[in-house]
Amino acid sequence: MIRKMKLPGWEGKTAVVVGTITDDVRVQEVPKLKVYALQVSSHAQRCILKAGGKSLTFDQLALDSPKGCGTVLLSGPHKGRKVYRHFGKAPGTPHSHTKHYVRSKGRKFERARG
Repeated sequence: MIRKMKLPGWEGKTAVVVGTITDDVRVQEVPKLKVYALQVSSHAQRCILKAGGKSLTFDQLALDSPKGCGTVLLSGPHKGRKVYRHFGKAPGTPHSHTKHYVRSKGRKFERARG
């Protein structure tokens, strides 16, 4: 979220996250952010408030900006689901990291025979 809010043209806008904001130990400094989210973890909220930002709920978003002016709707990675591991080059071909759909991975199941 911090990386997205540093993009050119998005500096003064408000982040809207439909989900939970959690903390990341890899981030050393948190910029001043105004965030609307369904939930915020306690440590993430402390970091945001310590940087001079605000963490608010969707009820307050409806009162502050009913039309959503000056807000940016953020979402997580679209291909983060497990099912996407099965898409791509066929399993077993060179340089393929695709996961196969099999009952078992034993000697007699989907192995080259003969």
